[in-house]
Amino acid sequence: MNYIYLILFFNILSAFSFRTKPNICIDCKFFRKEFLSANKFGKCLLFPLVEDNKYFLVDGIKNMDPTNYHFCSTARKIQDMCGEQGKFFEKK
Repeated sequence: MNYIYLILFFNILSAFSFRTKPNICIDCKFFRKEFLSANKFGKCLLFPLVEDNKYFLVDGIKNMDPTNYHFCSTARKIQDMCGEQGKFFEKK
């Protein structure tokens, strides 16, 4: 009988110890905060609004302007983007 209690105790203990912290956009390397704005208005560099390759073939520089990207809140709501799980999250 003591073994059953011991097994139940370790099962409960392991269930609590393996909880992971959710992937937070602020901790992601693709998160960019705009100047003088709150973190909740941060943008995700993985999801551009419009592909701006107008001069890429000329100078080879990809436009990294944070105004041309989706908000992180939008990317986390849409499952094809990052979704609630943060599928494309990469630690800074």
